[in-house]
Amino acid sequence: MPRRETYAQGSPCWVDYMAADPEGAREFYATLFGWTFGEPEEYGYRLARQAGEVVGGFGQVPPGRGLTATWNTYLAAKDADAVAGRVKALGGAVVLGPLAAGENGRFLFAIDTTGAAVGFWQGHWAEGIVLVDEHGATCGHELRAADPGGARAFYAGIFGEETAPGREVRGVPEGMSPQWVSYFFVDDVPSAALAARRAGGGVAEAGDDGREAVLRDPWGALFGVRDGRSRSGDGTR
Repeated sequence: MPRRETYAQGSPCWVDYMAADPEGAREFYATLFGWTFGEPEEYGYRLARQAGEVVGGFGQVPPGRGLTATWNTYLAAKDADAVAGRVKALGGAVVLGPLAAGENGRFLFAIDTTGAAVGFWQGHWAEGIVLVDEHGATCGHELRAADPGGARAFYAGIFGEETAPGREVRGVPEGMSPQWVSYFFVDDVPSAALAARRAGGGVAEAGDDGREAVLRDPWGALFGVRDGRSRSGDGTR
């Protein structure tokens, strides 16, 4: 199994899901990917696992704030405070943090200049997801932005480079707001899309060749699926 515990600065290193219906969402993703979930930690946060290996986090949207379910992508950062300062200087907005995540590290959450939400993670030990590029694990990430050039410039201003492994930028299709989309490896994309529909979700964007698709879960959160022909050895597109 491909395992990763270190990530280049600016590379996607963690994903988590904020659920509006935690029990229903756990059932949906367990059915789709075969995930299991650990015991709840602080604020009900759980680790999602595939074949015993960590593939991401699973939390709950704060009640009473009108927030919807969503997937979050986090980029590796060596200095969360410095990143927060650069985000503000470049015209983005820091909406949470930097805050400590127990003894594991520090994180912040921001809105970039395209309007997409993005997290940053400064890990004290292992910096992100352990299992990648296997069934049910992440196999790529991309930012959907109305201004791809502006988005690249924003992240280059933070990290000093135009691109990083796994950090792709594409335009926003009609009906989708600017956002990061995390892709998960599946054996067959049409079968995954059908399973999502049967479980109450749907297809937000079908790929041209059947090798990838963006799906919508029953609570409106978007995520991507790709098959083995779309993956590479390091979990990037």
